[in-house]
Amino acid sequence: MFTSFLRTQELEILDHEGLSLRGRRMLADLDVWNRRTGWYGAHVRRIRRHWVALGRPTPFRVLDVGTGFGGLLSALSESELPCVLTGVDLAQGFVDDAAGRLAGRARVVLGDATALPFADGAFDLVTNTLLMHHLGPADRVRFVHECARVARSAYIFDLEVTLYGVLGFPIVATALGMGRDAIHDGVLSVRRGSTLAEMEALCAPLPVRVTRVFPSGICTLPA
Repeated sequence: MFTSFLRTQELEILDHEGLSLRGRRMLADLDVWNRRTGWYGAHVRRIRRHWVALGRPTPFRVLDVGTGFGGLLSALSESELPCVLTGVDLAQGFVDDAAGRLAGRARVVLGDATALPFADGAFDLVTNTLLMHHLGPADRVRFVHECARVARSAYIFDLEVTLYGVLGFPIVATALGMGRDAIHDGVLSVRRGSTLAEMEALCAPLPVRVTRVFPSGICTLPA
């Protein structure tokens, strides 16, 4: 019932400073969050469920959209899954950073989430974490349709707009030693998220179901 009160379209710091020194410090903070809270490991476990549902394809062709520094690709490359990994990002700086971090374990290219530079059916799975809330309503729809075009299924993880997420994130983030900017953006990220029903409607073109994971987390799993 607090959804309309919580919502905002205010831009996050990372929306315009992602590649600055300030933005890089924030992304380093978020990487700490992902590792210390076990998010990377949880993502890999849920992606494995997609692999099983798809018939355990070998190789498992995975495209990570909005790959940023390549944290999820790195976690997948260290897993037991037989992945052939590709990352795509809209910013050349992130493409270069991710390619350097992955050191040949994945191909990383420049591209737009709403117009992916790949052929129909080029991948088994599209993955994406924490990009959806950065997109406007029309671009969210375009992104999902692009996922459905280039891959057999999709693992999309984003944030559910909730009061406990807005109130609880600063407490946990402070305990983990995250900086003020990262906490600021984290709260805005929750407020720019989707309700479960909205995510279900968005993901209707995909062969998936939407479920809650973590406080304020929602993701797609095999139907």
